Amino acid sequence: MEARRANVLIVDSSGHIRRLVATLMAALGAADCAEARNVAQAVAQTIKHQPDLIILGLGSDATEALLFVHRLRRAEFGVATTPVLGISASTHHTMLEMAWEAGIDEVVGKPISAIDLMQRAGALLASSDGRRPAQHIPSRSAAE
Repeated sequence: MEARRANVLIVDSSGHIRRLVATLMAALGAADCAEARNVAQAVAQTIKHQPDLIILGLGSDATEALLFVHRLRRAEFGVATTPVLGISASTHHTMLEMAWEAGIDEVVGKPISAIDLMQRAGALLASSDGRRPAQHIPSRSAAE
């Protein structure tokens, strides 16, 4: 899927991060960027907008965000194969393992590199066309 046709959902408690990511996705050519402050809003936005990509902040307590992804992957709401790009202050291997086990495809560390975020988001959108609903194989390139 080309970024210029993509609908992106940005989930983060920080309005500054949401605006920054929305600006980067607009520069990438995303058609629409919906925003959510928390997981409850993210579930509603996922159902309403059926995003092509979810960019999810993994705050100091990432439990709710990881549970959101678990539920998404079980198709409790939305499309189970929707790519998820995590943003985390910690890129420690423990956090990366928890993210991948939950079903997050990629993780970008803070401080956010605009180029890295745009490249990873673009790659996830490009690869999402070939996904089949029954399959999900998380990328591990962030740790390699």
